[in-house]
Amino acid sequence: MTRLIHLTDLHFGLHHTDLVAPLRAAILANAPDVVVASGDLTQRARRGQFRAAMAFLRSLDTPFMVIPGNHDVPLFNPVSRLLTPFGAYRAMASEDLAPAMQIGRLRLHGTNTANPFRVRSGVARAAQIDRICQAMRAGPGNVTNILVSHHPFEEPPGFDRGETRGAPEATDKLIRAGLHVILSGHLHHWTIGLGIGPGTTRPVFQMQTGTALCSREGERDHGFTVMDFAARGMSVTPWMHDAHTTSFTPRPGSDYTYANGQWHLRA
Repeated sequence: MTRLIHLTDLHFGLHHTDLVAPLRAAILANAPDVVVASGDLTQRARRGQFRAAMAFLRSLDTPFMVIPGNHDVPLFNPVSRLLTPFGAYRAMASEDLAPAMQIGRLRLHGTNTANPFRVRSGVARAAQIDRICQAMRAGPGNVTNILVSHHPFEEPPGFDRGETRGAPEATDKLIRAGLHVILSGHLHHWTIGLGIGPGTTRPVFQMQTGTALCSREGERDHGFTVMDFAARGMSVTPWMHDAHTTSFTPRPGSDYTYANGQWHLRA
């Protein structure tokens, strides 16, 4: 079994400072094999905010992957946004905007959907998608291929804004190449296994995890997702902040099997 923790939308610079220590404690208690942070590490792409975000991730003493989100591009510095939109991210977080790594039988493929020419919406970059498809086709067949994206490739009901340009076409390509799971954030909203339920299956499991730390007014259900992968399926457990205990605690999880090219909810 391989344990992955999915974090997203940390928003250091506009974060609940009192949740940082409980979040770290809960992640460490779960002893993950890898931590994935799917963008919006910062609120305003400032170097001090990146420094704080990366210090938090490194303090977990666990392999991790990061990708940029739309907040990781400078908003109030138009020159930097135009000429070097990912300059601070490259310097402080990762030089690689579309990283890849393998942990056990998991192959993680990062993609950068942040669009410097849009404040909020993103883009599925065709060149990156093609490289990921090529890597999946060339790689071993006994792995679970996971795409890590900040923007969702399919939005859940109530969020039908079409915020990721090119996502439907990219999703079709990725499925044909062997993609199994998409991890994303951006919406600050939880959706576990979009479209998969009793009697309904899908070729790709999509995980939308809520914001980990953002303190913007109205934010709630802060947390992260624990995903345990085995040879024939996985279990998914959201961990959410409990205001009464000030800690992060598990909520009811779900089990899924992968058979005949489809994800099934296990009864």
